[in-house]
Amino acid sequence: MAFERYLAIPTLVELASDDKVEALKELASAICREFDIKKPKSIIDEILRREEAASTFIGAGLALPQSRGPIKDEFAIAVGRSMRGIEYNAARGALAHLIVLLVSRDDADNNRQIQLLAEMADFFKSDAVREALLSPEENIDIRAVMKTLKKGGGGAQEKNARRQRKAVLPILRTAMNLAREIKAGAIMVFADAVRENEFLDQIKTKTRFIVVTSNRTRFDLKSDRRIKGFLQVPSIPASRTGQIKIGILLALSRNLIKREDRVVCISGNPNNNVFDTVVVINVEKEYDFFFTTAQSIVPADVKPEVLERLIAVAGEIAVEGREGKPIGTIFVVGDTNSVNAHVRQLIINPFRGYSEVERNILDPSLAEAIKEFAAIDGAFILTGDGIVLSAGSYLLPPPVDNQPPIPSGLGARHAAAAGITACTNALAVAVSESTGMVTLFKNGAAMMALARPMTHDKNQVQRFL
Repeated sequence: MAFERYLAIPTLVELASDDKVEALKELASAICREFDIKKPKSIIDEILRREEAASTFIGAGLALPQSRGPIKDEFAIAVGRSMRGIEYNAARGALAHLIVLLVSRDDADNNRQIQLLAEMADFFKSDAVREALLSPEENIDIRAVMKTLKKGGGGAQEKNARRQRKAVLPILRTAMNLAREIKAGAIMVFADAVRENEFLDQIKTKTRFIVVTSNRTRFDLKSDRRIKGFLQVPSIPASRTGQIKIGILLALSRNLIKREDRVVCISGNPNNNVFDTVVVINVEKEYDFFFTTAQSIVPADVKPEVLERLIAVAGEIAVEGREGKPIGTIFVVGDTNSVNAHVRQLIINPFRGYSEVERNILDPSLAEAIKEFAAIDGAFILTGDGIVLSAGSYLLPPPVDNQPPIPSGLGARHAAAAGITACTNALAVAVSESTGMVTLFKNGAAMMALARPMTHDKNQVQRFL
């Protein structure tokens, strides 16, 4: 994991205060002592300024505050924990138990900073990581925890891994044989169905092998040559059909598969910790609507990782709403010059005046602010590299001849999303307030719809988010 090299303090910093401001001061002071920074006030002030603008709490008991500071390396990271929990002014009164502070040098690369934040969010929101870091032990070494998790632990974990190898072998063998017989373009495995990576040891195929997961930190992508493609998907519960839809769309957006390919998909139920399903997808036949609505799946100026993050945020809004109440919204991404010609601001733009790094959707700490502003009527306008230009924006697309009708049952919000993509080369993502359906629009037509996942456990949403 790239962020590991920037851990300025290798062990957890025990936070004594249960007050947000005091806890942040404790953690900032610890990192200042490590670098012999005599005047920590500037770092603390910037942390608090960012918190006033938008909370850095991202769910699952985790907060990711940031600051700039006079440090030697480009970045420095310190991790604080509170077993009791810290009042963080989060939705539904959620407490922060882990606070991961990222201090960046003044000349640090902004894109690199956002990549580190995303990686840390994936790692520290993992159930296994949180269980290890929130154990009652003292002086927990974070690097040691990383090393243990990479090895898969020992004892009971190793027994579980052996059982998993036995369980997944027939499924994987079937999938690999099938891929060879039908000359598939790729094998796509939805890795969240299992908790260990032992299944990779069974992969012996010349077919392109694509891993789909909500937790990128599980895999060593640089050294593992078996993985030819990697896709980050929302960390929300989804049906097998929903998993495959998202996987195929994102694989097409990254050119990992082609229109004429057949793809062997392997999935399962995460509650059972086993792969149990193999499906063959004829991309052009099964997902012809991807190609009938647009020449390209994603606008040329939209980065694939921005699309991945956008679908994740839309999915979170569909599942949890805002403070338990359902909300709907629209995201319009790409071709911003053309889009802005058809936009009128309904309210004072809440994103105006902030730096680009502070309003990049790839920064996981921006999610709470987006959910807050999603309750306002209007749309979010984003650039292709993820910069949120505005919220509460009223879409005024002109009529377009021969625009496809929107599916029945959809209202004005979806009509606006369809309309703006009919007169520009943007992509729009609409979240339905009434049904929680997430619909993607391109060239004036609905390209894909994802049903809101059913959650039977009231605590399940918080565990995933």
